[in-house]
Amino acid sequence: MAARPRARQPDRASLDMVQHFTGRTNRGRCGRGGACRWRPAGDRGNPARRACADRGALVPAGRGWRRQSRRPGLLLQEDVRHELPGHRQIDGRASAEKRSFLQVEEIGGVMTREFISAKYDASILTVDYAGDDGTHLLRTGGTIAWRFNNPGNLRPAGTKLIMGAIGIGKTKSNGSFLIFKSYAEGRLQKQKLLRRKYNQRTIYTMLTGIPDPQHPGKMMMGYAPASDNNDPLAYANAIGKHTGLPITTKLADISDAKLEEVLDAMEAKEGFHGMKHTRKEKEIGTTSVTVSDGAKPKPDVPVQIKIGDKTYEKKTDQHGQLPKIAHTEPGKKAEIHFADVAGEWKKQFEFVMDGVSNAYVLLHDLVSYEAPTAPKKPPASVTTPARKPFNHLVARKETLAILAERFKTSVAALMKDNKAIKDPSKIYVGQIIGIYGPPSSTHQSGAARPAPKAAARPAAQGGKAAAPSAPAAGAPLTRSKEGKGEPLAIVPVDQKAAPWMVVAIEEARKWAGKEEDVITKTGNFHKRMGMGGEMVHTPWCAAFANYCLKTAGAPYEKSASSQFPTSSKKFKKIGKPVYGAIMVMRNYVRSTGKAHGTGHVTFVYGVTSDGRVAGLGGNQGDCLKVSKYRVTGVSGSFKLKGVQLDQKFHAFYIPVTYEEYAKTQGEPETVDSDDVNKNFLQIAVVKDGANEKTQ
Repeated sequence: MAARPRARQPDRASLDMVQHFTGRTNRGRCGRGGACRWRPAGDRGNPARRACADRGALVPAGRGWRRQSRRPGLLLQEDVRHELPGHRQIDGRASAEKRSFLQVEEIGGVMTREFISAKYDASILTVDYAGDDGTHLLRTGGTIAWRFNNPGNLRPAGTKLIMGAIGIGKTKSNGSFLIFKSYAEGRLQKQKLLRRKYNQRTIYTMLTGIPDPQHPGKMMMGYAPASDNNDPLAYANAIGKHTGLPITTKLADISDAKLEEVLDAMEAKEGFHGMKHTRKEKEIGTTSVTVSDGAKPKPDVPVQIKIGDKTYEKKTDQHGQLPKIAHTEPGKKAEIHFADVAGEWKKQFEFVMDGVSNAYVLLHDLVSYEAPTAPKKPPASVTTPARKPFNHLVARKETLAILAERFKTSVAALMKDNKAIKDPSKIYVGQIIGIYGPPSSTHQSGAARPAPKAAARPAAQGGKAAAPSAPAAGAPLTRSKEGKGEPLAIVPVDQKAAPWMVVAIEEARKWAGKEEDVITKTGNFHKRMGMGGEMVHTPWCAAFANYCLKTAGAPYEKSASSQFPTSSKKFKKIGKPVYGAIMVMRNYVRSTGKAHGTGHVTFVYGVTSDGRVAGLGGNQGDCLKVSKYRVTGVSGSFKLKGVQLDQKFHAFYIPVTYEEYAKTQGEPETVDSDDVNKNFLQIAVVKDGANEKTQ
């Protein structure tokens, strides 16, 4: 077990709330003790009519508030006490230990920080924003518009995140609103909405709505109609007074600069700047732990987490991650325990909570296999039951003869079961072949290796793990060891070599040289990654690379930038290429020598006899194939929007969870890229790859 510290890793899955409180609030009463006069105001209304049910001050209960319940998934946090200004702490600790909410400071009147996800707890009017450095920001008080970075009070369409939002906040009694990554993003999306939906209306009719020409007697909804308890005339006059524009001015006639003044007026009317004295924020560091077998994340690994005198039992998720551990008690030690082969819990890692967010990769290479074997019998009674077929992923330096010897079969049998192999002396790295039968059509990396069985389920609170169950009656038995009557189970090896390459090869073989204008119709990698754009006009090398990583269960980024590994903490730069490494190319302006901001990304498949890297990737000659790239000097030159660019090698990267296994790998196989394209990837006609316009 070894810890691999990494600084501030972005999250790659949905984030749990860092702080949850039940919050003992004076429901139905405002911070001044008066009766709450809130009433629904639809999408937008006069903020003066909205009281503290969802926009009001944070109301103390007694001398503070305390999280009273522990719900599933929230067990990594102690009871947390927060002091409010003017109140003593619940537990009476000295004032030097106070952890108060910080009053919000705005730079230039706006909140400039961006976040990557957010969750809202309506019971305490608190948004938990997650930053890309792993820290969490708890924002409470103020108005919904401020709390959600949503100056337009924009609502979601159903449950989908749209328009650059990072979360949805469901209020107690006023519906749901979008939560944006920053104030600037929320304001931008409001501006786009005005231009997109209301541009042909006047300031007044934008608010009131207009008659629906297709349904006489009905109105097309406005931004703040009277039917939602708004006063659109007063609203319009407020905009006119602030901007100096008549309320009959059409939005299409207002310049973008002047529209900013309209947005300012609407923000004031929508209440974004209201209740500033109640705004509070608190930033909390977290520790992120990923468990890897040295090559890939390990899901469903039982783990004990000990914080102080409390012990929590968790399992890693599909990405090999544990729930984030919030640093709610700075200075306290947290321990991570795994079970050994005997099922005993053993401490493998510890850290001390502080104000900085950290991320660690823990190496957990304990794997046990179970396989039923025939009972030992005299040689005369030995039988040879049929062997269960499985798929094997060809690794570097492997041949049919080597595989036949390893799995106690013959080259002829392998040739018979694998009709695609025409030449017994030629198989390809990454090729899936069937052992003891034809290769199955099991998708992607799941076909290349069996799922290892966990060693044994650990018992709670430091006890021993339960013993493995005996094989079920009638379970298939393996053959006996030759001539000795001794049981022998042949278990397929756990193949760890770059599982994303299985996905990349399968996609390349599937499309067999078809170009992007064909692929984009049914296999658009941008859309498969949940991004916009089509492949003909939007470079798609990064979308393809991230799709392969994601499908194989490896770390990835939802990004269309070819430079995504260079700025992500999910990837590590390495000095020499290994099979499956991510090769990043970078474009430079020839006239200045400066980086252009564009480039290309591909996977290392092998090396060629002339010292170049054979990269398997997308957007290579407008298709999926293997291309050759230089690691020194200029690899390719072309014009992009009239600018002459030179493409050069930048660096190799691997997923951080692959680091340990990558260390064991030698140089990639020497390959003939034309042979791989034609005879393995089934590309009948390969374009000249001497100077591809990979962007």
